[in-house]
Amino acid sequence: MSEHNQEQHKPHGETGEQQSNAESKEQSARLEREIKENAAEARDNREHVPQLEHKAKEEALPTEKVGVSEHGHQPEPSTQYVGRELKNMTLQRTLTRIRHKLSKPDKTLSKVIHQPVVDAVSRVGEQTVARPSGVLGGAVCAFLGSCLFLWASRHYGFRYNYFLFFLFFVGGFAIGLVIEFMFYLARRKQIVH
Repeated sequence: MSEHNQEQHKPHGETGEQQSNAESKEQSARLEREIKENAAEARDNREHVPQLEHKAKEEALPTEKVGVSEHGHQPEPSTQYVGRELKNMTLQRTLTRIRHKLSKPDKTLSKVIHQPVVDAVSRVGEQTVARPSGVLGGAVCAFLGSCLFLWASRHYGFRYNYFLFFLFFVGGFAIGLVIEFMFYLARRKQIVH
């Protein structure tokens, strides 16, 4: 393989120290080939050997430039941190892979749901709207309020209004959030004192 082809087949992403080590190895190999070729041509002519050795020493890289440590250990590779860009790339690849397995309507729905705008609104909603204490408070109030209202409507003879279930749920949701906020304030005061 020629020297030009060897340079083209270097792995991408090497560090500067790894490149200088690779360059020095390539240079050493090239110089050894030159020495062997010249030595083969002039076996009987011993006066060329000191010149070739001198030439090899001139072209050799100093050890400071190569970066070999005293112990001969290679430096450990640096750890790469996962950033937002890498997470987004992974998400897009995963979504693409999964969408290939979905039916046409499901693919369309997946594309709509995973738009950045819809995803951002969903993330805000999951942190504020769907609080577990609010949902629990709304469910308990809706159940108890509906039961009480159903008993009253049967006992006093008026029609049951289904809209009241929604109002009981909203009221219970608000009560659940208020209770959660009060627990938060009480816990915060205990931590401060």
